Amino acid sequence: MTLDILICSLNKGIVRIDDLLLPQRKDVRYIVSYQYTDERYLDLLPTSLALREDVLVSAHKGQGLSSNRNHALELAKADLVMFADDDARLTDSAVDYIFRIFNESSNIDVAFFRASTYTGKLLKNYPEFEKNITSVPEDYTISTIEMVCRRERVQGRVRFDERFGLGTRFLTCGEEEVWLIDALRAGLSIRYFPYKVVETSTMLKRSMIYVDAGVQRSKGALTYYKFGASAWIRCLWFAADSTRRGLCHFIPMLRHLYQGILYLRHNG
Repeated sequence: MTLDILICSLNKGIVRIDDLLLPQRKDVRYIVSYQYTDERYLDLLPTSLALREDVLVSAHKGQGLSSNRNHALELAKADLVMFADDDARLTDSAVDYIFRIFNESSNIDVAFFRASTYTGKLLKNYPEFEKNITSVPEDYTISTIEMVCRRERVQGRVRFDERFGLGTRFLTCGEEEVWLIDALRAGLSIRYFPYKVVETSTMLKRSMIYVDAGVQRSKGALTYYKFGASAWIRCLWFAADSTRRGLCHFIPMLRHLYQGILYLRHNG
């Protein structure tokens, strides 16, 4: 069994890649999708990456994390693929554990694991036990860096929606939940395992829901993506309830939620 670790980097982030690579092994390859917005950033490419036989760097001009992830996935050839950011590092035991899970469970298409900060604090309140994921979880949110997929089950079938995600101007998050919705609709078998495989310095964007307009627009669009026309009422209730609890002001929150719905309706 083989694994392609798909590392998405943007502009100056490329200088961190060296620190993320584990000792070389024959069954693991790194695909670095290097997204840049200006040619001057190409000068930052570490020469040391060219010395590693297990590293492929592909420059990709543009902006948008979802686009970057899609580009990386198109280059994958291994049995398994795992997405990573340029500030995330696999734990020493992660690869062997991932291989064991997929070897023992031939019916699993996608596995979700745990992630922590570099200080060891878990990123979120994860479930304590293994479980199948048959709908979008309500007890915690999933993140792409926690995900490992059988390549042939997702490549060409499930893509990241490029209307959502970091680097876009309007819907600045939500791409991971949209991906999960699409994967479930495609009939993929998905299971969660309470085992940490990656460490990162990333702050969860969704935690900004009460103060960030882009996150609020993303929630409105995501609610519409999941529920269709009932999103109008669901967003009205969310804005009212959040205001009642003193977490936001009603009119700005509702306006941004509805802007997200309208954006998705007009850019379908």
